[in-house]
Formats: sequence, structure tokens, C-alpha cells
Amino acid sequence: MSRLKPRSAVSFALVVTLLFVAAACGGDEEGETITLGGEGANDHGSEDVSAEGELDFELDDFYFAPTVLNGTSGQVITLHLENEGEEEHNFSLPDQEIDQDVEAGETADVSVTFPDSGTLVFFCEYHENMGMRGALRVE
Repeated sequence: MSRLKPRSAVSFALVVTLLFVAAACGGDEEGETITLGGEGANDHGSEDVSAEGELDFELDDFYFAPTVLNGTSGQVITLHLENEGEEEHNFSLPDQEIDQDVEAGETADVSVTFPDSGTLVFFCEYHENMGMRGALRVE
């Protein structure tokens, strides 16, 4: 059996450590997954918007950020949709008859109303099957 020289052993350990760090930091661009309306969604955080009347809202490949908006019953908020992805995306909220396409690099505005209680799911009609879903939530 061959033995590593002390310097070689240190170099080997350093390389292995760096590989583990790189793997851990590389992460999954889609972040963690949560369940919204019984389906998986790429989770890029939640935000309390209960005191807001408008919000800059990111559409990207393939998630919404923030993914969950927490508000108050009946609250209306204007979302400034900013498509920061490489693909055309969409903001669909059928319960409120919203179906807004946003080309890559473009913006659009939609106004949404929080439900009386519970969670109301929105999605990208082009990438919903890839986990591009989000929600308006009243707790």
C-alpha cells in the first residue's frame, strides 16, 4: 500500500475540502421546494406585504421572488412584474382573471387582491410544471 507524503496528504485534504465547499455553495438555483395548493413550488422566500400598496416582484427561471406574499384580507396590491430570466414568463391568477405575459427583460404591472382567508395560488402558465408557482396568503 502506498503512503502519501505529508505535503501530498495536506494538498489532497485541501482539494477534497474545497470540493465539498464548492458543492455546498453551488446550491440549487431553484432553492428549496414548498407545497402550494397541493403542488410543488420553487421557494424563494416569503414577504409580509400587509402594509404595502405595491411591490417589485421578480419572475425568473423558474421561480417567483418572493414566492409567498403575506397580506391582509381583501388587501389590494400592485405587483411590478420584472422578468429577470432568459425565458418569457407569465403571471396567472385565474380566480381574478389575471393572465399577464412578460417577455425576458421586460416589466408589467398587475393588481391582485388577497383572499378573505387562506391561500390563493398563482403560477406561470408556461413553467408551472417546473415549480413556478407562488401564493397570496392571509393568516
